[in-house]
Amino acid sequence: MLVDKLITYESWDLEKASIPSHSRLYALEPIGVGTPYVESLTGYIARLAQEHCVPTGILVLSELGPFIKEGYIFNSKDKRWEQIFDRGTAKALNGVSKGAVRAIQGLESLTLRNDLRFLTMLTWIEVIPLQNLLRSVKAWCPSCYENWRSTEQIIYEPLLWSLNDVTICPYHYQYLCTHCPYCHKENRLLAWSSRPGYCSECGEWLGISPHSDSADNNIKLTENELKWQMWVTENLGNLVSATQNLSPPPKGKISKMLFAYVNVLTNGNITLFAQNLGMGIVQTHRWCIGKYLPIINTLLQICFYLGTSLLDFLTTDAINTDHCTIIIRNRNQTNRKTRSSYKNSEQIKLELDAALIENPPPSLAEIARRLGYKRTTVFYYHAQDLCPDIIARHADYQVAKRLKKMQSELEAVLKSQEYPPPSMKEVARRLGKKSVHSLPNNFPELCSAISVRYASYVQERRTERVKKQSQEVRQVALQLHLEGVEPTASRISVLLKKPGSILQKQVFAAVREVRRELGWEE
Repeated sequence: MLVDKLITYESWDLEKASIPSHSRLYALEPIGVGTPYVESLTGYIARLAQEHCVPTGILVLSELGPFIKEGYIFNSKDKRWEQIFDRGTAKALNGVSKGAVRAIQGLESLTLRNDLRFLTMLTWIEVIPLQNLLRSVKAWCPSCYENWRSTEQIIYEPLLWSLNDVTICPYHYQYLCTHCPYCHKENRLLAWSSRPGYCSECGEWLGISPHSDSADNNIKLTENELKWQMWVTENLGNLVSATQNLSPPPKGKISKMLFAYVNVLTNGNITLFAQNLGMGIVQTHRWCIGKYLPIINTLLQICFYLGTSLLDFLTTDAINTDHCTIIIRNRNQTNRKTRSSYKNSEQIKLELDAALIENPPPSLAEIARRLGYKRTTVFYYHAQDLCPDIIARHADYQVAKRLKKMQSELEAVLKSQEYPPPSMKEVARRLGKKSVHSLPNNFPELCSAISVRYASYVQERRTERVKKQSQEVRQVALQLHLEGVEPTASRISVLLKKPGSILQKQVFAAVREVRRELGWEE
């Protein structure tokens, strides 16, 4: 039958297939994330331009320009490279600046990647300042370049090479190069023709070849230089490799760790701690209270003397003094009597709590003297939350004390029989005030009474002065009348001690009055 010949076909889904979002730029995978030789962000940009077969300048201006500089619009006929990427801007991309944040946000939106922040030092933004952190020119190891090319590996620029304190290659024990062996020019971190492994000025290969011998490669390192540089490179390498698995350390991490070491090694004596480190006392004090951050080179030196790694210092709370180079000197030099006077954290908190209810309120410096401390910085480590209250309470007490003293002096001025009475300006000068304006705000009634009394004195003197001038006018007018001369105002003024006084309203009225008496006016 016909029904038996019918064939059933599979059904078709006619709904529109969902297409995953695609990136505007190639989602190029960064090299070495999570390792000491992780790629730098500037090197990644140059490599991304190479993958798109365009000059680095074109990629940067056309795609990254609007992210780096607000309001920038790309014009293919106008190569405004210097306006967007000068040396400072390119240098900051690998560091801890706002420019690096904007560049990463732009690149991640263009490539749809979420791991580009690991190509910078942004993880350490709260604990490492940008000052002296990064180079403004490119540095490289020719041996690494040549080895990568000979083994057919990808040529790239490690972030480690862009750090200012890394001067040697940890694999080949030679200085990093900063000048092209052919044109002898420096290379910018990002130039119009940047290309990993090649000079952006002349385009030559920067690796070691049988026909080229860079003078930089022949520099020999002393044993101490090699030891220090290897320690620095190892510690900075561990720092850049750990960014993938760490949360950014908080801002107060360095001051907390420094204070912990000061407390353990020198019993809270920052001066002795700074002297043993060979650092400035004032600067060390500012680091310990968190007012400033030490630059990366100084931080490396501190960690080296303390015998701890830079990574542990910034990421852990452990205090290990087994390899510390200053612990023996400090322990032997600390005075026993002084050491016994130091109190533990709980004792210090109890002393500060008691000071909060003490009358009159003591200053933080006074409390430090009582407890045998030369400075107040130890309180900020043990009881940082109590210190502002003590300072504020003592400051309020000092203000109230000064105001009470001023009130007594103002009351004494009012009660005195001094004549002439002083003006408020004179009273302010006696009280050591440069301006009179602050006194009425605190003592309006007293100041008003002083001002009223002085104003009455001024009015009294003015009335007496006008009376004397009017009498003088009368005498001069009578003298002129006896001589047969009309006593006009101009003739009278010439004969006055102060001719200008005739212009005063009351004095001129006296002229008219005497003229009427003498019959010169009706």
